[in-house]
Parts: sequence; C-alpha cells; structure tokens
Amino acid sequence: MKHIAVMILCLISWGTLAREPVILSISGSMTQDGHHHELAEFTLSQLQALPGKEITTQHPWSEQLHTYRGTDLSALLANLFAGQDIHTLYLQALNGFSVAVDWQQLAPYQPVLAWSEDGVIMSRRNKGPLWLMLPYHRLSEIQQAEFLHYMAWQLRHITVKTALQ
Repeated sequence: MKHIAVMILCLISWGTLAREPVILSISGSMTQDGHHHELAEFTLSQLQALPGKEITTQHPWSEQLHTYRGTDLSALLANLFAGQDIHTLYLQALNGFSVAVDWQQLAPYQPVLAWSEDGVIMSRRNKGPLWLMLPYHRLSEIQQAEFLHYMAWQLRHITVKTALQ
C-alpha cells in the first residue's frame, strides 16, 4: 500500500511538472548548436536551473529591504545571443506595460529576472512571475525615472535587438 501511494505521488508530481506553464518568452535572432531560432521559452523550473543571483535592495514600491532571487539576465542573454552585440531589449509585461531598454546602459548593473522575494515565489498578484530587479537603493545613479521603468514586473516577454537587426 505504501508503494502505491509513493507511485501515485510521483506521477502527480511528474504530471504537474509536465504541464508547467511557460513564464518567459525571449525572441530575437538566436543561434544555438548551429541552428537558428527566433523564440526561446522558459518555465519557472528551467529558469531556476540557470545561473542565479540574489539582490537585496529597497525600492520605491517597498519601505524595507527585500531579497530577490532569480536568473542572471546577462548570463542568459550571453548564452542565447553568443557573440552578438545586443543593443535594445523590449520588455513586455502581463499587465500591458512595455518599455524599450538600452542594454549597454542596463547591463553594468547586473539585472536579475527575479522569481522570488524573501524566499517566496512571486505570484502575478505580487508582481510575478518575473520582476526585472536592480540594486536600486545601493546606486544613486540608477535612482531615476528611466531605471525605475526598466524594473518591469509581471514580465512575460523580452524581444532582443542586436547590431545585425
């Protein structure tokens, strides 16, 4: 009886994993293993398996410090767009917000595609599934409206424009 319960639990877990939704799409001219791709899609589990980072910061949407964990955006883009000169990111959120980002301006601040805040997976209601996070409170040069717009929450899609496009 115990073995059957364990098997059922494993099948339920596997079924849930197999149906895990895509939470991020990235489009642009990508080449991986000699094959050209225009779209890459990621589930939360896939993003969590990539190189990650933490940022502890305070920002205008919070009165206290929070720790955000997520995917290192620079590492992800370097992998997908290896050898290409990235110019602009177009960020699109579930709530209809969109913004064009100068990658050369943003990259030095080591942005993170955060999926958790203080160890809790962010829901859509809590600015998830992804929030582009910067070390806002530590760097006065990014404490301006332009960088606040780059910190898009409910992030769902990134379109990448390279020098060749």
